[in-house]
Amino acid sequence: MQDPKKAQADSISSKIIYSGTTLLLVTLAMSVAMLTACAPQNNYSSVMPDSTQNCGGAAVQAKYIVHNLDGTWDFQEEPDRTKFIDKYVKPNFEKIHFIEYDQRISAFQVHIDSTGPTQGDPAINNWGAAAINAEAAWAAGARGNGVIVAVVDSGVDITHPQLKNQIAYNTGEMGTDSSGRDKTTNQVDDDGNGFVDDYAGYNFVENNGIMHDDVGHGTHVSGIIAAEHTDTTIKTGYVQGVAPQAKILPVRFLGSTNGGLLSDALKAMDYAVMRGAKIINASWGGPGCATSLQQKISDLSNQNVLFVAAAGNSGANLDLSPEYPAAYSLPLQLTIGAIANSLFQDYYSNYSKHLVHFFAPGTAIVSTVPTKGAAEGSTTGYISMTGTSMATPFAVGAAAVLLSAKAGVTIQTVRSALLQTVDQNATYVNVTQGRLDIARGLNAL
Repeated sequence: MQDPKKAQADSISSKIIYSGTTLLLVTLAMSVAMLTACAPQNNYSSVMPDSTQNCGGAAVQAKYIVHNLDGTWDFQEEPDRTKFIDKYVKPNFEKIHFIEYDQRISAFQVHIDSTGPTQGDPAINNWGAAAINAEAAWAAGARGNGVIVAVVDSGVDITHPQLKNQIAYNTGEMGTDSSGRDKTTNQVDDDGNGFVDDYAGYNFVENNGIMHDDVGHGTHVSGIIAAEHTDTTIKTGYVQGVAPQAKILPVRFLGSTNGGLLSDALKAMDYAVMRGAKIINASWGGPGCATSLQQKISDLSNQNVLFVAAAGNSGANLDLSPEYPAAYSLPLQLTIGAIANSLFQDYYSNYSKHLVHFFAPGTAIVSTVPTKGAAEGSTTGYISMTGTSMATPFAVGAAAVLLSAKAGVTIQTVRSALLQTVDQNATYVNVTQGRLDIARGLNAL
């Protein structure tokens, strides 16, 4: 006869074993259900952007930027969304991470103060270079020697008298080829870098090596950075570039309407890095919400390239009304607002205690523009403009000067020096409460 206590114990053990088995089976069933729910269902639209997402009106519905799982990007165009899914997304679905719309980007609208100063005119007063103490660097022999600065913008007039010797020419696309043809125009990729006739930068608007500037914006920026001179003191009558021994790499992605595509801006930045640029001037932006631009600037940080962005001209707090790329906060980025010649923060400049790093001169800045064909109508080669687009190249020129000033200086050290040596003013609304001072930055190296 079985012991009652043993029988009770066996019964309890059986229940425990049965319950445990049931729990295990239930758990396994739930896990399978969860895995099934998470498994790819070949829902091709899952990697596509919402058709209603327009990124503040910047999205270009027919153009796409494709982010692949291996980190590469593709650029595709197809007006019909259904056809795009059938022709491109379905065959490549397994390698696609996600897809977003291309976007429109514009140069920040600047105010044109005057269109007629000629060389020798005291109106070309270089007050901005004086305000940042550039002459202290020039006197010390720090002039940006050997630093390539990419002006990713509307192009550059490479024939301007103060810029023609300041271009980072690609010698592999210059001279004559084996057939005696001019390499600058022979329609051959002579140096094998993937770009045809890019002897003076590259034009991503028209996909060729013909460099011009229909609107004058990029040429004006370039003059502030590196207009040619040999002075050690501030003078008038011509433009004194902050870093007159730096070289400008023109990379055009903004066209005759002062607008361009994000996809072309991304390609332009890759080209700039390939050509050896250590600093990129970005006097443009907008309300776009794509992640591509942020990722690209992050990549630049990994490549030890400084990205300097204009804060924008809406007179707004970027914390509340972000514009991009100004409102990104990335390791090797600087965002620059503007001061007037009174040295006070000017009314049009965007600002932020968290996103705008410091201010630089941006009001009534006379600099170089094309002498013919420019939208501004100048025939003299000089115009006064106002905007954070003008403040940004002062910071870029200063970074080039510091980078050239001492052997072994890193771009990280340059950025830190510029941030830590600003001339402070309690009324400034920016991260450092300061404005650019190149002499202090140089002394901090």
